[in-house]
Amino acid sequence: MRTGRSDRTSKLREARDFGGRRPPGEGLLCCQAPRRVPIARSTLAHLQALIDDGVIDSVVCPLKSGKEADLFVVERAPYHYVAKVYKDRAQRSFKNDAGYREGRGVRSGRDQRALAKNTRYGRRLAEEHWHAAEVEALLALERAGARVPRVLAHEGRVLVMELIADRTGRPAPQLAQVPLSKEGAREMYEAILGQVVLMLCNDLVHGDLSPYNILVREDGPVIIDLPQAVSAAHNRQAARLLERDLAAVARHLGLIDPEIRRLGRLAWQIWAEYEGGTLVPDFRPDPERTRAAAVEDLGGLVGELRAAADEADLERRAAAGDRDARKLLRAADRRAARQARRAAEAKEAAAAAAKEAA
Repeated sequence: MRTGRSDRTSKLREARDFGGRRPPGEGLLCCQAPRRVPIARSTLAHLQALIDDGVIDSVVCPLKSGKEADLFVVERAPYHYVAKVYKDRAQRSFKNDAGYREGRGVRSGRDQRALAKNTRYGRRLAEEHWHAAEVEALLALERAGARVPRVLAHEGRVLVMELIADRTGRPAPQLAQVPLSKEGAREMYEAILGQVVLMLCNDLVHGDLSPYNILVREDGPVIIDLPQAVSAAHNRQAARLLERDLAAVARHLGLIDPEIRRLGRLAWQIWAEYEGGTLVPDFRPDPERTRAAAVEDLGGLVGELRAAADEADLERRAAAGDRDARKLLRAADRRAARQARRAAEAKEAAAAAAKEAA
């Protein structure tokens, strides 16, 4: 259901204090050079609807095309914002979302059946839930004081939100694009860790955290891209996703300071505090604390220790400037990501086969 123009305008008035300011005279620096980017007709239609409804005045320029959405810089005078137009599931490169959907409540029995049977209505419903999940996560985290973009408006497949920019109006870079000193890398990891802990204190795990969905502003990191965020209390994959999130950030920053990779393996302590009901926003893992292992887990633990030793050797070589070691680490990261995707696909296929058999 469309929101009335008056409702939208009131939201925009409330939000004007966080819009990205336009630098005097020249407009956004990212849009100074003309860019020819093919844009789907459906995307243009969604953006035009925002203009027709008075949510925005104009589309300034394309900002980025990602695996799940296209981003545009839009204007509501005198400020700039970001419009995130979600892609169809068929167009997304990120499709294996079944594990992320676990634990998301569906009130109607009809909707539950449609989702379970993967009907046309069920697929449309799943897409709506996927989009709404990011809005709900952003609003909850904003209320908690987390460093996330503030939501301006949401209608259908479009989310309009705060433009994360530097003091000049230039869109903030991704963490992967920011050169850091060893000390700076450690400070950055601590800042991101604080956000991850704060999210978990609010029953959320990002689920796909990486150097590419963390933006770096002068005052610190900002976490973006949360449609796959999961409920820690209701999703059985939450603990694994938490460990994967921190490991992904630690792998990147560990290329600058190898010690950070070891810190990235301490997510289990955060989860233990959460499960025990004692997690607080200022909790930080203790590097000296060891993880207890059951007797039946010792074989797997030995394998993990050997793999960790090999990885540590590569990290030391990479930190010393060994290009081959850096390539091997990146290749290992890509291989791990492929294995995770294949495992998710296999699990989804097995679940579909089980439903058909039933």
